Amino acid sequence: MTVRALFAALVLFALIPAAQAAEIPAKPMVLPATEREVKVVYFRAPGDAKRPSALLLHGGGGFDRRIADYNRYGSALANQGIDAYLVHYYSTDDERGMSLGGTDVFTSRYPAWAKLVNDLADHLLKQPDSNGKVGLVGFSNGGILATGASTLNPKINAAVIYYGTEPWPLREKAKRFPPLLVLHGDADQVIPVIAGHQLAALAESLGSKVDLVIYPGEGHGFGPDMTGKNGADALKRTLAFLKQLLAAN
Repeated sequence: MTVRALFAALVLFALIPAAQAAEIPAKPMVLPATEREVKVVYFRAPGDAKRPSALLLHGGGGFDRRIADYNRYGSALANQGIDAYLVHYYSTDDERGMSLGGTDVFTSRYPAWAKLVNDLADHLLKQPDSNGKVGLVGFSNGGILATGASTLNPKINAAVIYYGTEPWPLREKAKRFPPLLVLHGDADQVIPVIAGHQLAALAESLGSKVDLVIYPGEGHGFGPDMTGKNGADALKRTLAFLKQLLAAN
């Protein structure tokens, strides 16, 4: 390789976004919660320094249909110094009930799932490699779950809500939220964009800092697609938001 070619290659490498710099391997494991042990997929941030954690919460269809996208998303967080966990919060009975239909599993199980997410957050905060900070990243139904878990647990330091809503299935009114990054498309036909505006307004009325980003012409489900323009922009914003709020004091 000539010196010129080598220099060009080094320049090209330097231009690769940090979020895509390396593939962090996915590690299946279980974490403890009051209700049951919970299956997660873990992406460990490099190095031995104390670091924050982020729990990723799937939408109604789970992670499996787009597992490659979610794995890349978890790897991107880990590359930026944040331990990432894909949380499979459905139990076997939850999945069976949804497959049978006839029961609103999401509404009936929502409070228990919020408790489960908060149990996981509390567990991670107690680990010796934790810097004392934890955040949530929720997609669709997982975004709605993230709003409920974060309003109940003051130890959660930040939450990113992809096309979610207020925590309407909770049996109590929200009294607080951590800082929120709310990401929504204005062409969403599943969860209309008004829901994002309403969530932002509620959180701000309770004294929380909110960054609301609306993507013109974008529909539902763009979040884990890092190859799309809006998905890539949302990830960039998520990384900056979480790095700022989950940094050690």
